[in-house]
Amino acid sequence: MSSSADPRAAYRRRLQHRQTTVIGGTLAIMAIVTVVCLMIWTGMLPTPDPGFSEKEKPTAEAQPCPPADAVTSEIVSIPVNVYNGTDSAGLASTVADVLTDAGMTVGAVTDWPRGTYDGDVLITSSEAGLTNAYTLGRAFSGTVTVRIDENTDASDTTVSVVLGSEYEHTILTSGEIGQLAVGQPITAPAGCVAVTSAPSAAG
Repeated sequence: MSSSADPRAAYRRRLQHRQTTVIGGTLAIMAIVTVVCLMIWTGMLPTPDPGFSEKEKPTAEAQPCPPADAVTSEIVSIPVNVYNGTDSAGLASTVADVLTDAGMTVGAVTDWPRGTYDGDVLITSSEAGLTNAYTLGRAFSGTVTVRIDENTDASDTTVSVVLGSEYEHTILTSGEIGQLAVGQPITAPAGCVAVTSAPSAAG
């Protein structure tokens, strides 16, 4: 009669088979991962966009051209309103205080009636106030956008300053504002449009 198989030998064979299967599977997965990484690194396999790429900024809107041969006016004589176009409390008051200290006459100081403004500094005026608008724009070192406000009386030379979400306290000091020269040529911004077709702040 033949002797029965050694149970310990059978167990070792099963254990060795499982180990071989696990090790073989692990090596196969590592090989696949290595190949995929090499394909991504060499550009053969495109990397999926995780959605964290920087949001594309909208194209800058054309501004109204200043009057021909326009020169800066006396800044302290410009009547101005200051509006907060953000959720940051007290922003308009801070800027209004600087303008007042510079000798300017500040009217309304409140939240912008049209909600929020996504830019830096927006200055609006009627067509008659464009020279004042571009003059006051020099009181800020950041990005200033000028627009015509069609809701303002055409003869009103008051300008309105709207502080947006990108505003970073770029207003000059009251002393620097008071020293801005009068009679300096106003350079038309690149790509500006004639006031008859200039973009308005009504929308």
